[in-house]
Amino acid sequence: MSVVTALPPVGTEALDERDLDCTVAEITLREIATTNVLFGGHRALRYGLRELCREIGALHYRRALDVGAGDGQATAQVRRVLGNGVALVALDHHRSAAKLCRTRGVVSVVGDMWAMPLEPDSVDVVIASLVLHHVSRSHAARLIGQWHSVARLGVVITDLRRSSVASAGFELASRVLRFHPVTRHDGHVSIRRGFREHELARVISAAGVRGATVRRRPGWRLVAYWKKADANA
Repeated sequence: MSVVTALPPVGTEALDERDLDCTVAEITLREIATTNVLFGGHRALRYGLRELCREIGALHYRRALDVGAGDGQATAQVRRVLGNGVALVALDHHRSAAKLCRTRGVVSVVGDMWAMPLEPDSVDVVIASLVLHHVSRSHAARLIGQWHSVARLGVVITDLRRSSVASAGFELASRVLRFHPVTRHDGHVSIRRGFREHELARVISAAGVRGATVRRRPGWRLVAYWKKADANA
């Protein structure tokens, strides 16, 4: 297996720090959620979930885990595809994120995504929205391997497609909407840390996953999804 190397450093995001001021963290999480609405993040996630469901077939989905859930808006998209009967659990290392998730009626756990206390195949579907660009490529492969193990049926990942046009679009939106300086800083760093299709596919392959699909979606988004080999209807 080839080694996936990290990109050169492109800055540090404030939200990467667990000790970020709670008020600032909450503001930033809410504003990031706004960009997800504006730039198609939620649509991309729903697309990935629908495509995964099409591959798996008709099933009753019982449990879904959202890793790096943020304010919980992305988590809530899962029910729009998998149905209201699915039990959702949101995982994030920020207490502010957990608080916001709970206001949406989503069970939220403050925890470390590097050491998830979950058994293999313990949830039906794992979703990870805007998580991978926060870590190096080699560490991303390790995370994907964990998500693949925990999921019984499949995994859906969404992230940013690296683009100078995306950066310009975010700058314009952040000025018009008067985003907090931390949000503006983190947004630009996130875009520079984003992926191209072949890069995301290569990281997934380095995790030992086979058969993943990677697609471009509107709003400079990438979606990756795959059905586990032993998932069946």
